Amino acid sequence: MRGDLTVSGTIKVRGEVKVFPGATLTVRPGTRILFEPFDPDEDGVNDSRLVVEGVLVARGEPEAPIYFTSAASEPGPGDWLELRMDHSEGSVLEYCVLEHSRYGLHVHFSSGYVMNCVFRDNIDGTRFGTSRFEFLFNLVEGNEGKGINLRDSEIRIADNRIARNGHGIFLFERTAGSVIGFNLFAGNGRSDIRFGDFYEGEAPQMMGNRREDGAPVVVAGFEGPLDPGMAEEGFPWSRWRPGPLVVKLGARPLWQIQVGSFVDAPPVFAGEAKGKVAVAGWEAGLLLLETATGARVHHVPLPDVTDAAPELVDGVLYLPSWDRKIRAVDIISGQVIGEAQWDTSLADDHRQASPVAGWSGRLYVGLWNGDFRELDPVTMQWGWSVALDGPVRGAAAPARDALWVGTDEGSLYRVSYAGQILDKVDLKSPVRAAPSLIGEEGIAVVTREGILHRLNDGRVSWRRKLPGAGTYAAPVTLRHTHDQIIVGDGSGTVSSFTGKGALMWRLGLGSAVHTISRPAAGLLMAGTEGSGVGIFTLTGRLLGTLGSEGAVHGIAVLEREEDLLVVYGARDGYVRAFALTLSRERWEEPGP
Repeated sequence: MRGDLTVSGTIKVRGEVKVFPGATLTVRPGTRILFEPFDPDEDGVNDSRLVVEGVLVARGEPEAPIYFTSAASEPGPGDWLELRMDHSEGSVLEYCVLEHSRYGLHVHFSSGYVMNCVFRDNIDGTRFGTSRFEFLFNLVEGNEGKGINLRDSEIRIADNRIARNGHGIFLFERTAGSVIGFNLFAGNGRSDIRFGDFYEGEAPQMMGNRREDGAPVVVAGFEGPLDPGMAEEGFPWSRWRPGPLVVKLGARPLWQIQVGSFVDAPPVFAGEAKGKVAVAGWEAGLLLLETATGARVHHVPLPDVTDAAPELVDGVLYLPSWDRKIRAVDIISGQVIGEAQWDTSLADDHRQASPVAGWSGRLYVGLWNGDFRELDPVTMQWGWSVALDGPVRGAAAPARDALWVGTDEGSLYRVSYAGQILDKVDLKSPVRAAPSLIGEEGIAVVTREGILHRLNDGRVSWRRKLPGAGTYAAPVTLRHTHDQIIVGDGSGTVSSFTGKGALMWRLGLGSAVHTISRPAAGLLMAGTEGSGVGIFTLTGRLLGTLGSEGAVHGIAVLEREEDLLVVYGARDGYVRAFALTLSRERWEEPGP
């Protein structure tokens, strides 16, 4: 198979089927792929298999899982060889059942994720070699040899039920970058976790693993200190659900108001207990609304357009507008209590960069004329100013010792809090989205050309081309096993990469992605040009969409005790609020 293909129904495989590099095989929910026992060389090993050197997207549904199974009338372990991945990036298995094979899911030099799947009655359930995967909420059960086998890989193995295998998890060699956490073990014959005779180096990080019978997790073959059952303090064990889950999203509309103009800036929650939400519109000025009802508390008229996110510091909102001023607005009185102006220039001053608060306590503002400035938020007096090589259209990213800021000339600068240029990196394409910090020294940044860059210590460590052009959507960065960088683009695609540049998954949302929210309760939300707000998990599963008749450039999310409050404005002139609830239940595999 050298081109993209989507399959459904019942498919029989005899011998080898290969997905070549550059091709994507998409398997529809409810599909059954039946592998016939086939041993042409009569060596006692059945050779039917699927080999993926491109991309496999097998996203089943809870009520319609995908089966990779034997075609034999009386199936058993070893009836077919394997589902093999070689040099495959971004492959996905979700709500899949893989059974009766010899090597199960057999992966080399690949990346992706496996979630809510069942691996049962194989000789080996999985084999991971030199790969990076997320292996989450799966059932690994009744495999004669090894349930999960790792060699020289970085895998996050979490929240799985691993039962009645020969060995639950077998660590062949060098898996120090992996995490094995919060898995439930039951009835594994020889060990729950076994280190191989050739294992070298440090053990993977382990925490929160438990045995169903309450006994200690059985670990063999490692001589150093190891506590695989250590749990993070305060972990909600009463709500713990290892193994496949069904995640359901509920969305309840709370209010919507018409403001009469484009709303590009993301709303900002403010006030006591976040009881107010500030919304800046093009011609509507600044509105302060009651978070619960959307009722207007204050209206601050402005003489020109505001399309940048306000920054909230100590009860004061700081927002720029196209008349080349930044105003300070008190959220209690709704009054403008200060302003700062910059000089008229020949630069086009629309699409302002948002001011950001730095570790110094001052505000930092990039301008269309190429200036990058410090502002005292109390006196509203400018401090230092440094000339960069082009317009600044995205907000700066404040690290502890300096600020990262990009320009329309394709440069990424590191500027000290004293106003000195410390580094300049030529990215060769305009930087219009804010850079995002990764830990203490890492940076993720997207250029207009649609190239995601990862920097360490001020130097580019890798680049990845996105399916579409870059937009104003800043990358979202997360810290766990591999780090994680999630970024949207102009094609309507959201992509997830590890901190080392391996593609984990892609999700199509239908139209250009303008913004992605920070994660809340395991969810992300993307505002798009014409597809509303897409709600999806950190593993790329789309759960639902919130509507809009215009482009959505900004989203605010507030975690509350019982739900998530989502407020967003759009270019249809409306601001909308929804309450989102999330439930997680055990997945019961549907009958035949």
